Amino acid sequence: SVLDEFLPGGVSPDQMLCFNTQPAQLVADPPTGGDGIYTYQWQSSTDNVTFTDITGATALTYQPGLLTTNTYYQLNQTCICGTVTTAVITIDVHPDYNVGSISGDQTICYNTAPAALIGTAPTGGDGTYTYQWQSSTNNVTFLDIPGATLIDYLPSALTTTTYFRQVQTSGSGCGVENTNTLTITVLNEFLAGTATGNQTICFNTIPALTLHATTPTGGDGIYSYQWEKSTAGAPFTAIGGATTLDYSEPNNLF
Repeated sequence: SVLDEFLPGGVSPDQMLCFNTQPAQLVADPPTGGDGIYTYQWQSSTDNVTFTDITGATALTYQPGLLTTNTYYQLNQTCICGTVTTAVITIDVHPDYNVGSISGDQTICYNTAPAALIGTAPTGGDGTYTYQWQSSTNNVTFLDIPGATLIDYLPSALTTTTYFRQVQTSGSGCGVENTNTLTITVLNEFLAGTATGNQTICFNTIPALTLHATTPTGGDGIYSYQWEKSTAGAPFTAIGGATTLDYSEPNNLF
């Protein structure tokens, strides 16, 4: 008698997965024909040309371990009539996902808007990414900024030192990571000091006291001064050389 033609069984479909993750179990159907007594040997390859036996992988199913590169699998099915090989199962592995970065550390005045914060895209994964900017006032608890989902972000005016980071997510579930944190340092509100020395004097006399002003507060702590004067509701004009906190009128006022 002539045995039926010996034909390989089918195999489970190709897969695509993230770097250093485990594929689903590989499954093959039994062959048909031959004498009905079959043995099996799974093989793997990283170039889809040279296949090597996988030690101990002698069942119709095989569970690969974690993969970091594209890998190809096939199953040799053997009976008295010879050996047939299944179709190749391709496991495509996305490149390793690496988070990008953000830049834009700044020192700004109270209640002003910073310059734009700039993001750098991640690499690897499936090549599709989404972004979510987050902010914090203590550099510990970060909250999503509604609508801030582009690679760059322009904050509104700030009144307190604020920290920013970006959550970068790769498509296909290949990674969710936070970027570095940048700091927008907000200087204390700049408040003017006070001037003292109100006087009532006679016509064509010099004020008896030096006019004095107190130091302002806030800002960057580096201050300069310019005394100005006005008569009878006229605009104020700078007094030449009057650039210290104290000022004495050197000449008759009128």
